[in-house]
This record gives sequence, C-alpha cells and structure tokens, in this order.
Amino acid sequence: MANILIFDANSVSRRMVTALLRNHGNCVRDVGDADEALRLVRLERPDLMIIDIATPDTDGCKFVVRMRCDPSLPQPRVLMRAVASVEAEARALTHSFGASFVIKPTNPELLLATVRATLGEPAPQERAPAADHEPVEMLVQPIARLLRRVAERSAQLEVARTALDLEIKKRIWAEHDLLHANRRLHDQVLRDSVTGLYNRGFLEESLAREKVRAQRHGHTLAVMMIDVDHFREFNDTLGQTAGDAILRSVGQCVVSLSRAEDLVARYDGDEFALMMANASRRIAWQRADLIRQRARSLEIGHNEDQLGPLTLSMGVAIFPEDGASTEAVLQAADRALISFKQAGRNVVAMGEMHGRARSASVKERNE
Repeated sequence: MANILIFDANSVSRRMVTALLRNHGNCVRDVGDADEALRLVRLERPDLMIIDIATPDTDGCKFVVRMRCDPSLPQPRVLMRAVASVEAEARALTHSFGASFVIKPTNPELLLATVRATLGEPAPQERAPAADHEPVEMLVQPIARLLRRVAERSAQLEVARTALDLEIKKRIWAEHDLLHANRRLHDQVLRDSVTGLYNRGFLEESLAREKVRAQRHGHTLAVMMIDVDHFREFNDTLGQTAGDAILRSVGQCVVSLSRAEDLVARYDGDEFALMMANASRRIAWQRADLIRQRARSLEIGHNEDQLGPLTLSMGVAIFPEDGASTEAVLQAADRALISFKQAGRNVVAMGEMHGRARSASVKERNE
C-alpha cells in the first residue's frame, strides 16, 4: 500500500483520482492549496505526489521547483499531469524535475499503470545527485516555455470562445427576428388590416372548434351578425377614410361589450360577427341590444366633423336550434339580419326557429 498525496486545484479532478487510487488499496490524501500540500509533504512523507502542471489558480511547476529546492523537505516521487496540447513542453519539464508524466484526462487503467511504474522507480534521494549541480535557472526555463505555451493556448481558446459567443448571439437575434416576423405574418393571416379584428377565415375555424365543444358539453352557441346602417352612403359621400374610421369605431365598440371568451370578427364589408360560446338566446339578445344602443352614442371624428349618429341592424342565431352546422347557423343569422333590415333598420332580429323568423326587439319608430 502506497502513501499518495494529490495536489490539484480542481476539486472534481482530484477527488476522482483519489477515489480511484483508494479503491486499489492506497492511502490517499488530496489537497488544493500549495502551502497545505508542502505541510503534508513534511508531516506525512508521501511515497508519491500527483500534481497538475498548470491550472487557473495554481502553478504545479513552481510548486515542484519550490519543493525540490528545499533540502529540509522530503522528496517524494512526482507524477505530473497535463493536457495533450502542452505534452511536448510538459515532458521536457518533467524530465528536468526527475518526474513521471501522464496526459489528462486519463483512463483509469493507464493512470494506475503509470502510478505503479512511478512507485517502482527509485526515490529522488536515491538518485545520483546530478540535478543538485544544475542551477535553478535550468528548471525555470522549461517552466517559462510551458507557461508561454499555456498562455498562447488560453488566448486561442478565448478568441474561439468569443467568436462562438458572437455566433450564438447572432443566431439568437436571427431567431428572435424570425419569431417576430412569423407573429406578424400570423396576425396578417388571421386579422383584418382595417379594424385589427379577426377575419372571416379565423371566425369560421373558431366556430368549427366551438361547435364540437358545445356538442360535447351540451351547450348552446350564439352567432350575432352586425351590419352598419347606411354605411355605403357614408363611404361614397365622405370617402374611404371616413368609412374606415366608422368600421374601426364599431369594431372596438363590439369588442368593449363582449365577454373575454367571445370572438369578434369583421365578416364582410360593413358586416361584423360576434361568436358567443355557451350563451342562451336571451343573453345574446340582451348583448345585441346593448351594442345597438352604445353604437348610437359613438363619437367619430372626421376632418373636424362628427360622423353619425350610427345605427346598427343585427341578426342572431343559436346552435343547434337554428342550424345543425356552423354554416347553417351563420346563414340563419345572416338571413335574420337581411329580413329585418329590409323591414326597417336599427333592429335586432332573432334567427329561424321551426321554419319561422321572430323579432326580439321593436324598431325604433322615431328615426
């Protein structure tokens, strides 16, 4: 059983080596501080020291020079470890120290074999004292060469790391820009460019999903069609800018009076649609009448003039009472809207039930 001291600033590395050597019957101590390592050399007189040549915090080369140049210290055998990129300089240096060398990371079998071979060599005290006549400068020169090599390698790694960081940042920026571009494209596909509301395509997709959910849970699904009365006259007389202002105002009015789970869309031209999941006929009618009344009080500015007052006509249909499919419900709501718009504007009309249309509000006679 050998008495081994491991000196390595990297705690993970030294603990792995410590565990390996202990499992093979050796008495092992590990340390990461140079002064503590010298103290243990003096007190425990290890048979072997395993030292990392160069780490970010500790220079193993200077430690060996310090130990070899102190005649009061025991001189254990030394096994030095270094990465492959500085192998040539490290081998020259370990030869000057009378030490063994192994590349790291090392597979366990090779490390154990190198440890056994090093322990089989004579201790430094038993060697011919040729190295005693060599000046310390002869030991320092290989250290300087090694440190220069390590510094060059560190600089190369830093350049590579900086380039890699820049490339990663560029990719993150590109992905960020692509994500925002995809979101903008997604909005363009799903939303109306004038009002910012969802478009007809998205409404029809959402209706299909809500129909399935309503069937599963036994709920109703209300669809409200909303038409701006006399919109073509506003648009033809005052121009498209005024028409767009009216559409935006009405759209925001409907959104402001909708529930969080409702969906508001621009259906076609001056026609809007409101989808209300799990809403009864009575709730849909009340919401329609509220929207109609609020629209009359809208203040829409155009060239320092006020447009309006606006009036709306509406048709409401309920799934599954007014249609077995979303297309049928949309058509029922649209027919209700057209029927009562022909009879008189500014009304709310309910959809078809049992083949008959019925009104849920009375036309305001004073207009």
